[in-house]
Amino acid sequence: MRGTFWIGESQLDVEQAAAVQSMDGADSFLVRGPAGSGKTNILLLRAKWLKLKDIHEFKIIVFTASLKRFVQEGCEGYGIPPQHVSTGMQFFKSLLDEYHIKLDLTNDFETDRAMVAGRVQSLVDEKGIKPIYEALLVDECQDYMDTELLVMRKLCDRLILVADSRQSIYKTTHTPRLLESLVSDKVITLKYHYRSGLNLCRVADTILKDSANFAPVYGECRYDEASQPSSVVSVTSSNFSEQVSSIISKLRGQVDLYPDELIGVLFPKREQLDQFTASLAIVAGEFDTSRIRAETMHSAKGLEFRAVHIGGCEALYKMGSVQKRLAYTAVLRGRTSVHVYYTGSMPGYLESAIARLSAPKANPVMGDLFRK
Repeated sequence: MRGTFWIGESQLDVEQAAAVQSMDGADSFLVRGPAGSGKTNILLLRAKWLKLKDIHEFKIIVFTASLKRFVQEGCEGYGIPPQHVSTGMQFFKSLLDEYHIKLDLTNDFETDRAMVAGRVQSLVDEKGIKPIYEALLVDECQDYMDTELLVMRKLCDRLILVADSRQSIYKTTHTPRLLESLVSDKVITLKYHYRSGLNLCRVADTILKDSANFAPVYGECRYDEASQPSSVVSVTSSNFSEQVSSIISKLRGQVDLYPDELIGVLFPKREQLDQFTASLAIVAGEFDTSRIRAETMHSAKGLEFRAVHIGGCEALYKMGSVQKRLAYTAVLRGRTSVHVYYTGSMPGYLESAIARLSAPKANPVMGDLFRK
């Protein structure tokens, strides 16, 4: 994963270096910044700082199992035992297991997380449980419920949070200023980001164009566009199987074009992912598929790839009120190249965002209006 995790001080800009150096050891704090600004790296460097201080009772909490694997790879590079990393659900369920509390879960994520968090909150209050951990370091904290965050605050001496509200893809609304209050208003803001190319930023900004609530990322982009020009391309297919074939065809070339780098293939729906995974397994012996990561758009949160393929975008309509943020987050998983695949039609906001990268078309004439 070349370029993903920092390997030396020279890779940090002034803001990032200040964020790492200016935090007192006893402090809780919140780091805000756009995708690709180095938030997760700062979280891991703080974990390394704790380890060097002989503080070992800490957890790095991430949202998904895919992100857990990704962060564990970063831990190995920084010399942090990967056992310190846990998903939020694993973290809460382990506490319930410790007190022999079993819940009948429904396998609906939103329902189960609310049930688990509520039961843990009751347990902490009933037992008067004091801080168990010297520190909790929470990635993507914008996606946790108030209850989850309040329980985490009670269970640790130090709480380190990183967040980007633009990438919130769950139906979670925080009490105003909750995050700030949990860290006594100690907030560090990162302005610049380095992951995604200018054209990816243009598309992302057009998807979430309410600049009052979602600050544009284009102006703060420090990606080296001259070295590797970025692109976002839409690909239409007659059916989903044809989409899968098209993705696999492009992957064959990209694994050679981007050696030692990860390539992501993302889908709105689990059944789409399963169909692609089965098709990729059939051709796995024909080219190197070891650096291809296939995920749902939900599970890809926090990950990053040199190139991204977003398949099945005709299904984005079915993702409800979070679909724009899902599309925004998926595009910004990429660094250099994004291909968007669909059959029939994809949402207008995504089609318009990609069209912004092309020269304006001539005004239609009367004959065009009646031509099929």
